[in-house]
Amino acid sequence: MAAIYPLAGILFIRDFRVDAAAKAVSVAEAALRDEQAKCARRREEHAAYRIWRVEESARRYQKIIGQCLGLGDVDKFKKGLALLADEELQKEAAVQEAARAVEAARQNVATARQSWRNADLDRQKILYHREQWQKDRAVEAARAEDMEMEEFKPVLFVAEAGAEK
Repeated sequence: MAAIYPLAGILFIRDFRVDAAAKAVSVAEAALRDEQAKCARRREEHAAYRIWRVEESARRYQKIIGQCLGLGDVDKFKKGLALLADEELQKEAAVQEAARAVEAARQNVATARQSWRNADLDRQKILYHREQWQKDRAVEAARAEDMEMEEFKPVLFVAEAGAEK
């Protein structure tokens, strides 16, 4: 009968922890990919808006050239340009926020990977112990078999020993 490894329960728990850590790494990597995609979209939106704003400003200037405008109209024109510039600043801030989110996601991936490494190392320790335990059990079994063979005397030899007396 094969002996049951005494730390089998701990090994099961360690395997479970390694699996959970591997899943956490997968989730963190998926979140990183999502954040990178968001950041790329924000950069594209910002770049497109920047080009559009320059064109829109030029179009608005062309529209008022040669017109007589009152102070109220000039103020409205300036406010419109300021709103365009403010929108660009908001898009730039969104890009920076997305970049910070990507960096945070990278940190989460690094943390998850380190947790997985630690869990795997703990499991490897138990696996090494189990391997050593199995080797020791095999040596003990061989030794017990040798002892049993030494104690065994065939009937033939027992009869001869009795005849010599």
